[in-house]
Amino acid sequence: MSDFKIPPISTLSGSTWSNYIKTIRSGRVDSAYFHKVILTGLVCAAASPFHLWEKLQESKQTATNQSPLFIIGHWRSGTTFLHNLLCQDPNASFVSTYQSLFPNNMHSQFIFKNFMKMNMPDKRPSDNVKLGIDLPQEDEFALGNMQRLSFYDFFYFPDQFEDLFDQAIAFKGVNPKAVSKWKSAYKKLIAKAKKNGGSKCVLLKNPVNTGRIDKLLELYPNAKFLHIYRNPVIVYLSIKKFFLSLFPTLQFQRTTEMQLVDLIINLYSRLMKRYLDQRQLIPKGRIIELCFENFEKEPLRYVEKIYESLNFSNWDEAKPEIQKYIKAQKGYQKNSYQISKPELDRVVKEWAFAFKAFDYHIPENIEIV
Repeated sequence: MSDFKIPPISTLSGSTWSNYIKTIRSGRVDSAYFHKVILTGLVCAAASPFHLWEKLQESKQTATNQSPLFIIGHWRSGTTFLHNLLCQDPNASFVSTYQSLFPNNMHSQFIFKNFMKMNMPDKRPSDNVKLGIDLPQEDEFALGNMQRLSFYDFFYFPDQFEDLFDQAIAFKGVNPKAVSKWKSAYKKLIAKAKKNGGSKCVLLKNPVNTGRIDKLLELYPNAKFLHIYRNPVIVYLSIKKFFLSLFPTLQFQRTTEMQLVDLIINLYSRLMKRYLDQRQLIPKGRIIELCFENFEKEPLRYVEKIYESLNFSNWDEAKPEIQKYIKAQKGYQKNSYQISKPELDRVVKEWAFAFKAFDYHIPENIEIV
């Protein structure tokens, strides 16, 4: 599926030992991945003493009640660019790439950061977006390494996709104790994120949260939301390329391209319908809907509007850093796409609700083959 070198260990290497064992036992591991499971387990076991030290330090840590800004939107809708851009603000804090994989080792970074550097590529395999251990990152892997409710387990066990959606996004039939652990883990993670960057606002980016509006509002009733959306056809083509590159680096089960296509179609439908059903739960004035195509043309103007709409008071301080980042991205080469007529017909049919909700049509700049 990809020429990218598959890492010898899993992103679960930052998990606690007990959490790792429970995760591995929850699904079927194909024999081709036994060595990866064993090596990852050795890392988790070796890190156990440091996890105990982390718990001792957490007991001294004061949880933050400050409401974060949740950046949401389906994968490949522009969430990464938007998150990275807003995190240029010196007053913003965020979950770093290191924290996203080693949330249980914040007080032993001097060891595990070096380990992570040796095993992490400089760029994402799918789109060449720059990676760095201290750069902003989404938080779902971190949640999965802290407790058992994480939708990103579907990367390890694709055959569990639907059950994981029901449990880790919709929270259907989930024991209240498990929900409480998830909430507690998220609050701990946000408290740790406060140590990155400034202290005025925590910016969290997680596409999975697009379907968790209800639970996020239970956690932070005063939270603010920034939803970015994009033409569904481009999202489909982009996420297909992304997943075909990403899954081989994460999975414990073999998958075919057709299986991933079915998963992508199902995932978008379920996630975006859930978002459309729940967005009215967010009080007026605390959510911004942002069209990627417009944002991409004039990012600085739209970021200024975001600051005004969400009452962020430090635009004059943030503007120079944000301008600098926008300028640095100007040489970035985007992917070009082509799609078969049957694929296009399926996307248009099964995602018709999204074309209507966000006022999109088939884009003119794609090649239909």
